Amino acid sequence: MEIADTPEQQTARTKLKQTYVVTILMLLFGQVQVVAIMEIESLKRFLTKHYYVSLMNFFVSFISIQLYVFFYSMLERKSKWIRLFVGIWTYEVNTISIMKPAKTAPFISLVVSWALTFVVMAISFIYGNCAVAHQRGLFVVSRHNVIRWSERMYVLTCFGIIVCAEMKHISIEFPALFIYTVMSNIFVIVFAASIRKPKFYQSEDIADHILIGQLYYLNIFALYMSYVWTTAAGIDLIKTHLSFR
Repeated sequence: MEIADTPEQQTARTKLKQTYVVTILMLLFGQVQVVAIMEIESLKRFLTKHYYVSLMNFFVSFISIQLYVFFYSMLERKSKWIRLFVGIWTYEVNTISIMKPAKTAPFISLVVSWALTFVVMAISFIYGNCAVAHQRGLFVVSRHNVIRWSERMYVLTCFGIIVCAEMKHISIEFPALFIYTVMSNIFVIVFAASIRKPKFYQSEDIADHILIGQLYYLNIFALYMSYVWTTAAGIDLIKTHLSFR
């Protein structure tokens, strides 16, 4: 005979499903924006000439996500239009900052990266189920630390991609991007398992899943862009080696 879930468990399960819905919708829209922006040649020429714009955008995105998380409890008490504006601003600023639109990735990189991203998301979901059953390791990490580390990993990956954009040697760019990709992979799985903790979601916050979904999106999108530029750099590296033969 199965034991019925408590109201808190039912609420947490509902918020978890909502978190995945928010994350996937944001991810799909972010991926569409990547494909569209890469086709704007004038924007790429401008960003290539004015490299400081990418750094400024990174700084704004860093401040935006910090303020969004810090003041989220206050935002929930504001009107839905204010919450919508702040949410869209945070989403777009952070999405654009990590796109690296000054360059164009091969279409195969976008396709492979899209598939790999959802594979990792599925793996992280399965791993989260296993973590719930064992109640070990990740469950000793507090909600506050999970949120802090999600911000740090996003900022680290974003900054790494921007810096790699200016590297002149593909033999250095590829391993650097590969390291960022591995780190991002690990954290996405850790984050997905961490949000399965008992009492992770704050039941008194109606829109708590939007905050967690936004943070999950930032890291899963950073992983997607890591895949895009790592595979693109790998293709360039192969072409370079073949040209010397």
